[in-house]
Amino acid sequence: MSQYNEQAVRTKLTAEHGVLVSAEGVAEEARGVPRVLVTMGSDSDLPLMMKTVDTLRYEFGITSLVQINSVHRDLRSVVAHIEQLPESVQVIIACAGGAAHLPGNIADLRADLSVIGVPRNLGALQGVDALLSMVQMPEGAPVAVMAIGDAGAVNAAIQAAKELAIGDPALKTRLLAYAEKRKGRVQSQNQTLAGKLQNL
Repeated sequence: MSQYNEQAVRTKLTAEHGVLVSAEGVAEEARGVPRVLVTMGSDSDLPLMMKTVDTLRYEFGITSLVQINSVHRDLRSVVAHIEQLPESVQVIIACAGGAAHLPGNIADLRADLSVIGVPRNLGALQGVDALLSMVQMPEGAPVAVMAIGDAGAVNAAIQAAKELAIGDPALKTRLLAYAEKRKGRVQSQNQTLAGKLQNL
C-alpha cells in the first residue's frame, strides 16, 4: 500500500466523502488508507454494517471508508462519491433493502472495481426483495451477493479480504488464522457437549 500517499488520501477525505475506519480508531484516529468502501443507503443500516466494518478492521486489519449513499434520495451525490473514490479502494461493499438499487448502480459506475451486495432484512419481505433485486443484475454489471442480514454483512467482509489477499500474503495468513479460530469454536463446543446433553 506504499504506492498510496496516506496524508494525501486523508486530505481528500471530508465528511461528504466518508469516514475512515481502522483497528486503531475512527476518522482522525484511523490509520492506513482505505482498501474497501462500505456504503449504505441510510444510517439506519449502520448497526448491520458495523459487522462488516468490525470484521474488516479487527479480523483482517483492513482500513475501510464508510459512506452513506442513497440512489433514491440523492443520486447525483452517489455518482460524485463513487467516481471520486481514493485510488486505494479496490472493493466496494454496498448494503441495501427493498428495491436495493445501490449495489447495481455502483457496479455500473465502477466497472473496474468488485462490488459485493448485502441485502438488508427489513420491510414486508424481510430482505427477500433486496436479495432478488441484487442477484438479477443484467449481464455486464455483476454484483457478488451475500446472504440476507448479519451473516451477509460478515461474509461480505470475508469475501473482500479474500479478493484483496490475492496480492497480499499477509492478508492470506490472517484469513487462514480466522478459519482456524472458527474451527476452534467447534472444538470448544464439543468439549462442553456432554454437560449440555445432561442438562436437557
